[in-house]
Amino acid sequence: MRTRTCVLCAAVAATLSADLMASALEEVVVTATRREVNLQDTGISVTAISGAALEQFNITDSDLLTLITPGLMLQNGGGSPLVGLVSIRGVSQNDFAGHIESPNALYLDEVYQSSISTNSIKMFDISRVEVLRGPQGTLFGRNATGGLVHLITNKPTEEMEGYVKLTAGSYDSWGIQGALSGPLSDAVGGRVALYHSKADGFIENDIGPDQIEDDTLAGRAHLNFRPSERLDILLTGDYYKTDIDNVGGAHSQGAAVDPVTGLGFNVPGVANTVTGYVDADGDIYTGAYDQPGFLERESSNIILNISYELDRLRLVSLSNFNSVEVDYLEDNDLSPVPFIEFGQTGDSDTFSQELRLEQGEGSTRWSTGLYYLNIDGDYSQALSVNPPPNYDPAELSLGQVAQWSVETTSYSVFGQIEQDLGADLMLTAGLRWTYDEKDYDYNAIPRLEVMGTPIPGQAPLGVPPGSLIEEVLSNGPIADSHDENGVSARLQLDYAVSGDWLLYASFNKGYKAFNYNAGFAGHAPFDGVRFDGEDIYAYEIGSKLDLWGGRARWNISGYYYDYKDYQAFDQRGINFTLYNTDATIKGLDTELTLSPTSTTMLMVSAAYLDTEVDNVVIGTDPLNPILVSREAPQSPEFTFSAGVVQDFPISAGVISLQFSGYYNSGYFSQLTNAPNTDIPSYTVYNGRLSFADSSEKYELALFAKNLFDKEYYTYAFDISANGFTEQSLGVPRWVGIEGRYNF
Repeated sequence: MRTRTCVLCAAVAATLSADLMASALEEVVVTATRREVNLQDTGISVTAISGAALEQFNITDSDLLTLITPGLMLQNGGGSPLVGLVSIRGVSQNDFAGHIESPNALYLDEVYQSSISTNSIKMFDISRVEVLRGPQGTLFGRNATGGLVHLITNKPTEEMEGYVKLTAGSYDSWGIQGALSGPLSDAVGGRVALYHSKADGFIENDIGPDQIEDDTLAGRAHLNFRPSERLDILLTGDYYKTDIDNVGGAHSQGAAVDPVTGLGFNVPGVANTVTGYVDADGDIYTGAYDQPGFLERESSNIILNISYELDRLRLVSLSNFNSVEVDYLEDNDLSPVPFIEFGQTGDSDTFSQELRLEQGEGSTRWSTGLYYLNIDGDYSQALSVNPPPNYDPAELSLGQVAQWSVETTSYSVFGQIEQDLGADLMLTAGLRWTYDEKDYDYNAIPRLEVMGTPIPGQAPLGVPPGSLIEEVLSNGPIADSHDENGVSARLQLDYAVSGDWLLYASFNKGYKAFNYNAGFAGHAPFDGVRFDGEDIYAYEIGSKLDLWGGRARWNISGYYYDYKDYQAFDQRGINFTLYNTDATIKGLDTELTLSPTSTTMLMVSAAYLDTEVDNVVIGTDPLNPILVSREAPQSPEFTFSAGVVQDFPISAGVISLQFSGYYNSGYFSQLTNAPNTDIPSYTVYNGRLSFADSSEKYELALFAKNLFDKEYYTYAFDISANGFTEQSLGVPRWVGIEGRYNF
């Protein structure tokens, strides 16, 4: 009788579907080096999470990977899935403008996803998720100074199979997904997967519909052609659509501006110090929102992966076309008063092409290739304000719309070699040269209406001297073209102490290209409209150890990052500015998996992080700025996760109980470390009770996310200039039932 032993993804290792009678941990295969290798033989800090383990631990959304992956913070800034803000080991970029590429890349089946909107998604029909920590620019197509998240989907199978899964739970949520896979002929295989989910909002709106709903529809199709033993062609189509109303809910906390530092601090007892609005019941999960808002996001991928086996070499061609469209509106003041509304749009098309030649066998293994990327996008942001005391647009209304476009063209050439220096010693060296050119156009259109009459030539949101908006008003729209090149490098030594113990030491230089300031207010300095590319020099040592006869796995890594020209994002009120400075980061990651019996799995992971960003400018006097050092955003000093999975075999099948917890010591969500952006520590627990029959045809499960209904914050925006702090909320207790049928 075969049963499933579920291994916590929090612990780097393991996959589901192990033999119940074998307590030794299974070998985990990853593609961190762009070829399949044993996780424990790879001198890279990787967390590998199987699709079955994602299901066992209720990891349905990409942001929930935070709960089980040390060093990773993936959050929905603002609460709704407009953008996914990713931090890996303190390397982050929390500007939410659509043209900004994250320093932590998201890959789908080896293909780079350029839009930060696509970082926040529902995950379905997934074979494995790999989170790589540290710079990964040498082999992967787009340079990632912090790391990357790689989603690897299930591919066509040689035998006909499929599944259907139904879910229902709190907040009238329901979902359905399924897949059908198998041969279409002797040389062609196919797989189709579909997903649909809906849920009501979990933030109660006293004057309208509840906030942060879900309505997601997605599908994926693979066609695998194998006309010969040497040639493999995989064609993939991927579609994802979120079309939801009522998305802008968050908690409004009254705030004011410190007259010396210019930073916001919270003012107890009031939801907004400008409007005077007070939430009647004091429950952070209730509010009154006059504008329910909406989010429409549609994305698609077409991927063509062709590989041809030569005698000892492999030639790979990887082509991708990706399209993303986003339209978003929120009640920015989070009150029943029609005070402020914020909107954002994005429309981008991305094409990438990689050609790679590799040799994966023998004492010398290498890979080399060329990579091309083009991103052509049009974006906008808008702010509309009806000022106090009457908040009446018929009397006085103002605002500003910024419209900009960025076209990025990038070329790179890369190579990496692994050389065995002996039976126990391996040297890895890699290099990538990248050339980027960008064409940028920016225009801001201010608006002032008094008694319904437009007043031309006025910019009521402010015209700081030397700013983008001043330049636009004086000389018209801004246009710029620029090019830059950079180098990524890798040098690593792996030493196999024994067959079960690997030690490694590595140096990585990461590079991320330059980009442009934008944003609706246009307050960034015109002479800093273009900020430089960033370089990170990363030093890491690590150990990967299997012990206790294969029933335990302990991986640990320590690192030090020296950041040059760190692309720092400073947001204060309506002033969004990206600029270059320096930073240092150091820390430690560790993961431990234990299988004391054939039916028990224990998992523990932890991360320690220390960050320092230099020369952050604060203060209210522009002639006498205050320079301070600050913690990087989304960088908790300490995170800890642990879990246990216990199987209870019975005659009819297996009952499985999972219980896990996650602790976060707290962090600042903004670079300025403004007091009102300090996120307090929190702990959440999750659980699942399931039954699978002995033939593994069906499974029934009860689950609970945030089991003890912890109230906690995940993000905060300093909008104290308008009287409040916008505080994003963690999802409250969510319980449900699910059933799965395999055929």
